[in-house]
Amino acid sequence: MALISSQRLIDLARITAIIACVGLLYSPSVGTIGLILTYVAFLASGQAVSRFKGVLARPLAYWGVAFLGVVLLGMLYASVPWHDRWTDFYKWRTILWFVVALAIFDEDCWKERLLVMFLVGTAVAVAGSFASAAGWVSFRRGPHELLRNSGTQGMAFACSALLCVWIVLEKKSIGPIPWIWPFLGLSYAVNIVFITDGRSGYAVLGLGLLLLLCWNAPWKYRVLILVGVVGAGGLAFTVSPRVEGKVMAAVGQWTNESESAELTNFGSRRVFYKNGVEILQENWLLGVGTGGFAQAYGDHVSKKYEASDWRALHTTDPHNQYLSVAIQQGLVGVGLFLAWIVAIARERESRPDYHRLAVAILAGWCVTSLFSSHFRTFAEGHLLATFLGVLLAVELPSVATQSAVTTSREA
Repeated sequence: MALISSQRLIDLARITAIIACVGLLYSPSVGTIGLILTYVAFLASGQAVSRFKGVLARPLAYWGVAFLGVVLLGMLYASVPWHDRWTDFYKWRTILWFVVALAIFDEDCWKERLLVMFLVGTAVAVAGSFASAAGWVSFRRGPHELLRNSGTQGMAFACSALLCVWIVLEKKSIGPIPWIWPFLGLSYAVNIVFITDGRSGYAVLGLGLLLLLCWNAPWKYRVLILVGVVGAGGLAFTVSPRVEGKVMAAVGQWTNESESAELTNFGSRRVFYKNGVEILQENWLLGVGTGGFAQAYGDHVSKKYEASDWRALHTTDPHNQYLSVAIQQGLVGVGLFLAWIVAIARERESRPDYHRLAVAILAGWCVTSLFSSHFRTFAEGHLLATFLGVLLAVELPSVATQSAVTTSREA
């Protein structure tokens, strides 16, 4: 009876993880409740230790945990209040969620259930976005940001579009209506191009689509695929004033930062990067410590700019995940962070079809994280951790042995 209850708690953890995955797109409260319930059910199942042992034997898990250990050690030599150190460390809970997802989604049926429910959740949002843009319904949020904000919506829709393309390419029999996947995929792509504002969605969709199409294609066709994807991006830039406006605004703000008299989105990012690199040059080995970026940056710009200059603006995040890690944990930390990403991309234990989708999604996050900290932001960070953990989970030997023992006892 104890073993049966244990398995039921694992199933409960899977269910609440699905709720968290969809909920975090709509409501931080629902997402947080789902995350907490998953942790509680998993720890109460009695299988946490054996499942963690199996997961931590894999490079994609132990490199992530090793990086998390460096973040923890960075708290010891930071010079900021302990509240700031713990707050920054807590943001990396996305890696723990990744490990838990690896531990509980070891059955293909549960992988498919999560993927389908994610598509259902985003399909409701994309339908509502189109209806709102057409003026048929009215929501508290605009059609470009029904899911938390425009960045989250763009990345979620891009992941959904890639998932639909993957289902078609891999000839998956997910769901009773095969034609729904091409239709849904096109709907997500059209919404990203014409309605949703987030530039991150463009990167995730474009790069992910390129990887999925090129992965198993012969070399002679890969150039054609590259030309086709780039051409599609150029067409979207031409026909969509929204895409053209967002891209050109970013380019203009970045290149004209030095002449700009006022704060701009990408102009401020360029200032953050330049000052961040200067701070890194003085603390290149171990960094300033976990949670120490805001103080180090504030001290640096206060000495460099006049108080009236918008470039003297303080920030808690350089809006570049790699630079943020390098400044706080030094080259040691960023080296382990990159080793974790490489381990995910190179792992071969999971099924190849699931691995392809995981890498396609990961590649988009790697690019957008040049301009944001998407590996540890609440919605985007947990979304990536969920996809990677679910798609790359494999049957754990210790769990399989336990199931065999249970079956023999019942016989």
